[in-house]
Amino acid sequence: MNRPSRLAGLAARAGHDTPAAMLRAQSVYIAFALLVIVDLIFTPGFRNPIVIRNLLFQAAPIILITLGQSLAIGTRGIDLSVGSSMALAASVMALALPGGAGVSVVAALGTGLAVGLLNGALIAFLDINPLISSLALLVTARGLAEALLDGSRVSLPTGGVFDWLGIGAVSLVPMVAIIALALAATVALVVRTTVFGRSLVFIGANQAAAVIAGIKVRRTLFAVYAASGLLAGLAGLFAAARLGAADPNYIGLNFELDAIAAAVIGGTPLSGGRVSIAGGVFGVLLLQVLGASFIMNDINFSYAQILKAAFIVAALYLQRAGG
Repeated sequence: MNRPSRLAGLAARAGHDTPAAMLRAQSVYIAFALLVIVDLIFTPGFRNPIVIRNLLFQAAPIILITLGQSLAIGTRGIDLSVGSSMALAASVMALALPGGAGVSVVAALGTGLAVGLLNGALIAFLDINPLISSLALLVTARGLAEALLDGSRVSLPTGGVFDWLGIGAVSLVPMVAIIALALAATVALVVRTTVFGRSLVFIGANQAAAVIAGIKVRRTLFAVYAASGLLAGLAGLFAAARLGAADPNYIGLNFELDAIAAAVIGGTPLSGGRVSIAGGVFGVLLLQVLGASFIMNDINFSYAQILKAAFIVAALYLQRAGG
């Protein structure tokens, strides 16, 4: 048996491919379909295509950070730094604006990658717990983002790449959603078909066994968190383009919580050993539609947050109950 096939077998056995686990993995699609049907029938205005378009605009950056979060959780880790990385990437992008739009875009992506590389180095080579490492970067990156812009919002120039990302669409589908979904398909392909993807799943299932099997654990973990940071940088670019400004106090705020919830609801358990990219994408869409449902039915924001939190806790409990 060649190495990729051997890893696939190990990963499959290390996963939780019981009928009950497979049913739980499908639950996000069922819940999403039911919620959309209910909204189409009972929620005024939900049938308006503009509503769907706005939901996709809002979902695109969260989908990106959920991709990285899913990979980190798949290794039994977590990345709490993604929301703050978005804000830092947007701030650096604003500072690079005098160099032109192209330089700004590269600066945003480079900033996200740099945060991811630092996070990955702390976790993979200094053996710092991912929760502690990414929590430290969550605070540091947000503080640095605010310091760089003195806590102020910096408007982006109109036209060009920022308008293309901020308001561009093919028919009613935003460009950012198309890019996010294309990247999701690429990440899913990497997880399913490459040695790297199978290695990270096996590491999450049993890191000690992965070491014995000859998997480059440190190198894989380093790459996972670097990828998460790069995706957060792109998400920060998307969010700033949509907002029309780099706002270090607003961009990415609490997005890490939505990304974790979406990944887990979508079938990537916090216990690691499994990654569901498609489930994570639908987890994001489910939470977006749920939030829109509360708003469009005039539910008080505070109560809506409580209901959303209760929904997430229930979903996480079901995942935990399923082992």
